[in-house]
Amino acid sequence: MARPSNSPILAQLRNAQTLPEQATALQALKNEIVGHVEKKEAWIKLGVLELIVKTLGSNGSPRKASGKDADIQRSPPLLSDEQSVRLQALQLVASFANGGPTFLSPLHAARIVPAILTSISPYTSPPQIVLASLQALVDISAATALAHPSASTQFDIQKLADEVFTASATESINAILSVSLSQHLYPSQVRLVSLLICRICREDRHQQALVTAGVLDSLAAQLARFAVADGVVEPGAKDLALQDGLGHIFPEPAKTSSRIGPLLEAISCIIGDSRYRACRLMYSPTFLVIFPSISIRLAEPCKESDDSSQPQSSLAAVERILSSLPTPNAKTPFAARSAFPTPDRAAESRMPSRASFVKPAAGAAQQADTSSSSSEQSESPLILWLIRLVRGLDDYDRLMAAAVLAALLKADLGLKGIRETTVGLLVVPILVDMIAKYEKLDKPGADESNPSQASHRLILEKGPAVLARLIMDNDYLIKAAVDSDAEKVLVKLLKRSHEPLAGGGFPPVTWSPHPHKGTDPENTSPLARLGEAGLNPLLVHRIGMRESSLKAIGALSSAREDYRKALVAQDVVPYVVQSLEEDRTPKGKYGPNPTAVIIAACHVVRTLARSISVLRTALVDNDVAMPVLRFLRYPDTNVQIAASATVINLVVEVSPVRELLTKSGVMQSLCELAHCDNRVLRGNAFWALKHFVDAGAPDLKRACLAQLDPGWLVQVITGTTEDPDEDMGIQVTDEPLRWLYGHDGQVHQLDPSQSFRLRQIHDQLNAIRGSELTPSRRARIDDLTIQEQGLDFIRNFIGRPEPAIAADASRETTDMIDHLLSEIGQDRLFEILTSKLRSRLLGPYSRRDRTPGREARLLHPPARTVVAVVCILVHVAASIPRHRQLVIAQTELLRLLALQTSSRDRGVRTALCHLIINLTWQDDESEVAACSQRAKELKRLGFHTKMGHLSVQDRDLDVRERAKTAAWQLEQATK
Repeated sequence: MARPSNSPILAQLRNAQTLPEQATALQALKNEIVGHVEKKEAWIKLGVLELIVKTLGSNGSPRKASGKDADIQRSPPLLSDEQSVRLQALQLVASFANGGPTFLSPLHAARIVPAILTSISPYTSPPQIVLASLQALVDISAATALAHPSASTQFDIQKLADEVFTASATESINAILSVSLSQHLYPSQVRLVSLLICRICREDRHQQALVTAGVLDSLAAQLARFAVADGVVEPGAKDLALQDGLGHIFPEPAKTSSRIGPLLEAISCIIGDSRYRACRLMYSPTFLVIFPSISIRLAEPCKESDDSSQPQSSLAAVERILSSLPTPNAKTPFAARSAFPTPDRAAESRMPSRASFVKPAAGAAQQADTSSSSSEQSESPLILWLIRLVRGLDDYDRLMAAAVLAALLKADLGLKGIRETTVGLLVVPILVDMIAKYEKLDKPGADESNPSQASHRLILEKGPAVLARLIMDNDYLIKAAVDSDAEKVLVKLLKRSHEPLAGGGFPPVTWSPHPHKGTDPENTSPLARLGEAGLNPLLVHRIGMRESSLKAIGALSSAREDYRKALVAQDVVPYVVQSLEEDRTPKGKYGPNPTAVIIAACHVVRTLARSISVLRTALVDNDVAMPVLRFLRYPDTNVQIAASATVINLVVEVSPVRELLTKSGVMQSLCELAHCDNRVLRGNAFWALKHFVDAGAPDLKRACLAQLDPGWLVQVITGTTEDPDEDMGIQVTDEPLRWLYGHDGQVHQLDPSQSFRLRQIHDQLNAIRGSELTPSRRARIDDLTIQEQGLDFIRNFIGRPEPAIAADASRETTDMIDHLLSEIGQDRLFEILTSKLRSRLLGPYSRRDRTPGREARLLHPPARTVVAVVCILVHVAASIPRHRQLVIAQTELLRLLALQTSSRDRGVRTALCHLIINLTWQDDESEVAACSQRAKELKRLGFHTKMGHLSVQDRDLDVRERAKTAAWQLEQATK
């Protein structure tokens, strides 16, 4: 092979004087390097990239073209000389990027992405140039996905997305997606844009930027064209659209050359975990016009409803779409990412009451406005159509349809009854069977160059994650997955992902007849220096499969005890522990564990630890505690959040690893995290600490409070939100909610005032956007969660003591209450508890919104906060008479509690009954007079009447029985 330095192409490139000469030289270079990685490396070392970038840079920045007054460029018969040079340069960049991660360093040094983006606008570039630009970006993203996590290159997915998703680039992307021409270049552009979004759109800020630019609306319009072609448009929909002023946006049928899979994947990636973006898709104008029967009921979650109560139009849609469901067939694949919530086991509240009491689950607080109205809501035809797609498409496309379906159902859209039954019977078994099929086809010696092999791997990487997102937190769907033997399939995948690879995970080194030499010392430019080699594509596939299978296993183990035991019986725990190893060097047998794998593995440990038997056997035998403890100090905040959430279940009183973690410094780590700025991490730390002090030794409790700092505990409980009016404002940004519609590059903003349907959804969707995206509102919800955990910490601090003799236990409880009062201050503590029970009047204005006509709102204390306050008082009242007298002396506090007896929350009413029982208890004859005085005070405040009312009319049996006991003790004490 001739050395490139002796090649005439180099002289031709350097000496080209005209555009045609440049184009000819670039084309010759392209033909020289295509398919030859070693030649690409040699040409990079000669500095050829600098010449290519200058060629692209000569085009300059694209002119600002508005979609309202500019037309996209059509495909010319022949490209101009300047366009031909640009086309060859872009294709060369794509070829170099196709060589793998080793080329990312010089490409990054050349600032190649901004140079490519100058040619991406369809207003200023012909479709051939736009297509080549998109292909180059897609190839760069593919190389970035193979880069080693420890590589020094700055080209990671997040930074690549930051470069690509600029305001001008997202405008160009939206214009590309608005094209509906049938020439093959345009559908190919849509496909590449979709692939680019799928590969790099992972952060919430990028997802929101695409929504703001109208990209989600354009993707929805493209998807609606497939519904038109599929023949599921409701009869008379076009006439209704014309009457409503939306006839001009009625979509045309999709062309036969168009592909639905990449569109679905891009949509699922943009939606992510956002309810606002899910609602934005379902109620996008194009779906409103083809599915007029969509019920607009955004402000409240889905409700269970009898089919007979649904509108006739909805029943017609269900019958029309579902009656023709085809028998599923299996061919090829597609996928999406998922992020999952992590509901946790709630510790029982161990009140030293005179009657048994169990506190309701104390999960993470989520404040949402709920409506008590039971208005009818019809099932969305879009959800039914997506189910039809899952049943009828090839494997790649059906997996993407399931990904979008999971995003909509995760946002609580649709009817729960229809949703669970239909998805459990028609969707979940297909996904499990598809994953099982491709697991059998995934062989180590498969042909890497076979396109179907890449498709098979994609299903195994993405399929379990889609399944996890679909079934998460839904016992019915989890059971459907288990009935399909999902646990066996997923554990096989996890084990496969840990099989060792030859060569340490690096791609094979290309043989060369010339000895290896370093970079030419005469050319030390960063554009001529190659970067580190990436990971083996098979290893990257295994890592992706590892993450996805862990997510699905975590979803299964979050449900029932027998599911967790079945997973343990499949020997899953050792592989979960291996997934917690943080060695990031590829010399290991099965590659490094990126943060996403560690987070997923922590979630599996957390859900498995809900089982006491599993915690005491498999988790202890495999020593899962110490890796999780180390991750509390991990530099990545998301890993810390996952680890702290896992520790919550490892430090409960019955945990066999609690003592080990205590000796290893878990208390210090948690107290440090309780002081951090990240609200989620702080909330997890307080949640774990409240479990840590439960039934702990007195010295340990005192040390924990001292480490935490009583002053900081008071500050956390009182809250950091100072302006409730500001928090309740719904203004997200100065930019109003817009609906964008584009047709062949002409992008227009729809006027909601001209459409009854758009007016219906505009205010509701805007409210959802505000509640989800307003930082102050989200901060307030997080603060309420942390305050609740702080109150629970106090409850457990003074609550059930370390197992001991009854007399010693009673003395320990008394000592802990006195210690708390001395550290915080008696008056200060009761002042805080009283403040938590007061309702707050929110004025009609906020700092950002002075719109007249808004009404003042009364914000009542959340039920969980009330329960936490009452539990503290129950523990104090269960102590010695002196402490009961302290409680009865808090007249304002008791007056506010009397108002809570009519609470809708069962936990509040039950806790109040326990408080009255404890306040009217007498230890011996010497306390008769004091007990009588307390009972008279409680009667004066109305508790006797209220307890009598609860004992007869409360709908809950437990509340009625507790209220009877409380009323009887009040009567006995005042005789």
